[in-house]
Amino acid sequence: MSIKTVVCAGIFTDQCVSSTVRSLSDESFEVIVPHDATAAGTMELHNAELTVLNHIYCTVMSSDKIIELLK
Repeated sequence: MSIKTVVCAGIFTDQCVSSTVRSLSDESFEVIVPHDATAAGTMELHNAELTVLNHIYCTVMSSDKIIELLK
């Protein structure tokens, strides 16, 4: 299907989103996570997980930045 990049958003940044991002990365997809389109039980969990994921498994950026890149 020639898909190279996947944008991953959702609830529970530290659980479902993290698991999906890591799996996609393991399959050699370029993954982008919009920090403002994901959430966790607390902002501390949310921010901590985004910090771990960013630059290792994915690129974290705002939804506005993603939309700009897709234009």
